[in-house]
Amino acid sequence: MRKLLKRKRDIDSEEFLSSEIKPQSLNNNDIRIPPTIKGLSNQEVQQLYAEGKYNNEGEDLSRTTKQIILDNSLTLFNFINLFLAAAVFAVGYPKNALFFWIIIINTAIGVIQEIHAKKTIDKLSIVNKTEVMAVRENQVTKIFQDEIVLGDVLVLTLGNQVPSDGIVLQAEGMEVDESLLTGESDKITKQNGDKIMSGSFITSGLGFVQITAVGEDNFVSKLSKEAKTEKPSTSELMNSLNLLIKGLTFAIVPIGLLLFWSQYQSTQSFPKTVLGVSGALISMIPEGLMLLTSVAFAVGAANLARKQTLIQRLSCIETLARVDTICLDKTGTITDGSLTFKELIPQAGFPASEIERAMSEMMAGLSDQNATAKVLRTRFPLTQSNWKVKEVIPFSSDRKWSGVTFEEKGSFVMGAPEFIYSDVPQDLKEKLAPYNEQGDRVLILVHFSDELTSPVLPTKKETVAIFIIADTIRENAVDTFSYFAKQDVTLKVISGDNPITVSQIAKQAGIAGAENFVDMSKISEDADFKELVEKTTVFGRVTPYQKRELIQALKQNGHTTCMTGDGVNDILSLREADVSVAMASGSDAARAVSDVVLLNSDFSSMIQVLNEGRRVINNIERVASMYMVKTIYSAILAVTFIFLFLPYPFAPLQLTPINTLTVGIPSFILALEPNYQRIKGHFLTNILRISVPGALTVVFNILVLQLAGILFELSHQEVSTMCVLLTGCVGFQVLLRAARPLDLKKQLMIGMLLIAFIACFLFFGDFFMLTPLFTRNVFFYLPLILGSRSIFNYISLFMTRAIYEVEKRKEHRKNKKTKRVI
Repeated sequence: MRKLLKRKRDIDSEEFLSSEIKPQSLNNNDIRIPPTIKGLSNQEVQQLYAEGKYNNEGEDLSRTTKQIILDNSLTLFNFINLFLAAAVFAVGYPKNALFFWIIIINTAIGVIQEIHAKKTIDKLSIVNKTEVMAVRENQVTKIFQDEIVLGDVLVLTLGNQVPSDGIVLQAEGMEVDESLLTGESDKITKQNGDKIMSGSFITSGLGFVQITAVGEDNFVSKLSKEAKTEKPSTSELMNSLNLLIKGLTFAIVPIGLLLFWSQYQSTQSFPKTVLGVSGALISMIPEGLMLLTSVAFAVGAANLARKQTLIQRLSCIETLARVDTICLDKTGTITDGSLTFKELIPQAGFPASEIERAMSEMMAGLSDQNATAKVLRTRFPLTQSNWKVKEVIPFSSDRKWSGVTFEEKGSFVMGAPEFIYSDVPQDLKEKLAPYNEQGDRVLILVHFSDELTSPVLPTKKETVAIFIIADTIRENAVDTFSYFAKQDVTLKVISGDNPITVSQIAKQAGIAGAENFVDMSKISEDADFKELVEKTTVFGRVTPYQKRELIQALKQNGHTTCMTGDGVNDILSLREADVSVAMASGSDAARAVSDVVLLNSDFSSMIQVLNEGRRVINNIERVASMYMVKTIYSAILAVTFIFLFLPYPFAPLQLTPINTLTVGIPSFILALEPNYQRIKGHFLTNILRISVPGALTVVFNILVLQLAGILFELSHQEVSTMCVLLTGCVGFQVLLRAARPLDLKKQLMIGMLLIAFIACFLFFGDFFMLTPLFTRNVFFYLPLILGSRSIFNYISLFMTRAIYEVEKRKEHRKNKKTKRVI
């Protein structure tokens, strides 16, 4: 227990644990503890904790330090590099094993950066730890989930995710969603004595639950984590890289064996054969690409962590950058979640004093803890309760109303007019219209004599009062939505509130097309949702199931979707979207299934998330195009030299200046550059647009030099030196193209790297097995250097046109499909 308290003090000392970053606000002042429930004493808690009977989740959102080291070190390509290094060392060329030391250094740098990023993310993960309410010493107190001990009594309310298996001691209209356990989203009412499983979500009411299992003893202790990872990866970048790795894995061994046979036939020297084959295979391996990719994602997550945004699935950083449609929930996104009670309008001749008394008794009888209940409880406080509660039906996102039956007083129900009345009376509609049109939230209170025995309301009921409540639009909402509009990101507002009200608020927030709204309560189940989502911007009176169907329809229409939400009614749609974003001030359930958690609960942080995703993708595209140049030309040359029966032009040591100065060093710098340009095209085609022309230019130069070597009887070392020089020059052309736009820093970097490259020939030629430059060979390589730029540009132009035609045809087919849908 002392260790746990020390950890909490350490956490509290971190600078980013400001008062602004609080998880879901849990109000324990309104919780009345039944006299039969006492809870554990502090002494019992300490004893159970000492016995190890606490909720040790054993869950880490990021990889452990050991995993980072092992995953970056024990890779297939590192083993191949180690084998090749050992081989060239064994045949008497120890200098040629230098490439392996560079790989070790690069891996070490990457591991250090990723561990540093992990520490930042872990600290923020602690901030986002879910709090629960527990009864201890006969008082309701807040604790973290991993502080729960066996036998604890928890108070679970609307939006909470059940942290451990337990038994319901007392339920007050508690309904549970067990979709993560059963796959069915039906609400299950829990009674006293019922079992309740971890991973369930409280969708209505309140309950006191005694914990019967903790930690690994929970039946579904890892469900929350699985809910976050079960979504299939939509990362185009990672899928492309994995495809590349698979291809190289299958190709490198047979190519290496065939090249070894061919080189031995041409050289009749085992050491020179090993040297040539090693040079070919080393360049085929993009040894730093996967490392840089994982580092770029980790650093991106760390950067966002410093901006109070927690990434719970790394690949979603890329998906967010590709999102073209963001679906918003009004509350907590357009508005700041705070409500103001504006007006009480009595109806049917009921005195305001009687309405206030009924509301006070009603709010005291309900256990609802949502924002609306809190503002009403503040407006209608109860000084002394005299009415006896007979039946209670708490609020749920499906019903959109709550009610209480009192002895001798009848039943009072409060909620949305459209859900209390199947057909709202015309006179009531006319009274509500002005408030809806100005964006106010409208609730009604009705009375009837029947008891609330089921969620079905009687047809005969009387409207007692109208309540006008105002939402507060976020200060930065207009600027935020304007930014997304400029970035061609479509905004859709999906809310459970009145569509007219939501439309007006969306207009005030500057959301384009807000006048196009629909009341989803009037949409049939067999309606064409794919057409509906294209024509409509604001969706009101949406059920949780309809939210999911709207997301599915957008995806079927070819959109990359992002869903933001903070309530338990958003769970289904959050899990369905390509990427999901939850507010930290929202429910446990929403945070548990989301890819991103905004710890400051401010939607404007999405701008930073979008930019960080763009930075990661754009920079990895740059880096990948540089690595792919050498992978492609090495693969082509390796296959070509199998049939040429000529010595391979590169030794491993000669590749060091090329790999280090045209790829290695600049890639680490460019991978972390600020680069927030809009994502265009597909990842694979974007990198091939640069890498294929570069690789083909290298192959052309080397084949010409090989021919020159045969015709003019040049030595292998002379040809090899010119091949290194020409390949390096093409590498710098690729670097210049990939580094665009070129600012002063990039120009200085490329200039210094070029000077270092030339110095390798002028001052370190003997070390790198290079011959002098200024000989008769200048007449061979100088024309090729001058012509390489033209060759590179010509092939680039051809590639650009070919890719454009392919993408144009794809876009044409997509547009035809969209038109058919609409």
